[in-house]
Amino acid sequence: MAHFAEIDESNIVVRVVVVADEDIADGRFASGESEEKGISFLQDLLGADTNWVQTSFNTHGNVHILGGTPLRGNYAGIGYTYNSDADLFYSPSPYPSWVLDENYIWQAPVTYVEGYVWDEDTTSWVKPYSPYPSWVWSDENGEWTPPTPAPEDLSEENPYNWDEDTTSWVAA
Repeated sequence: MAHFAEIDESNIVVRVVVVADEDIADGRFASGESEEKGISFLQDLLGADTNWVQTSFNTHGNVHILGGTPLRGNYAGIGYTYNSDADLFYSPSPYPSWVLDENYIWQAPVTYVEGYVWDEDTTSWVKPYSPYPSWVWSDENGEWTPPTPAPEDLSEENPYNWDEDTTSWVAA
């Protein structure tokens, strides 16, 4: 099975499809001739004017997650850009201030702080909004915590809700 990205005239991915091994004669997708067979199959099926580039479901950050050879930097997704000069895909920028690194992964201009969220207005990592005014931020856990620990028997079968008025847990 192989994955292919259709790219438009601006090299933006408009769809990603899977082609079964049995849909090409030799039944194996690798770079080179098999990739060309996959592209030919898709153009016969979806139009000769379509433009296809193979992508690897197992490639992210220019690393093959199963230890194989990475293919084209990152697995393509709708809205990704195909850089034909570098022969790889990269995602849309999450924020205007972020930059692509050498593996074509977007990086914030400052080091990530555990549990924080990005604020583009200040170009910094900030604490997320507190779910309740009484909760306190834990730098150790990178999250908001209630002033009173949750009940030990809290579970799906024994739910509790936080009551901000009494600053305590109450049975649901």
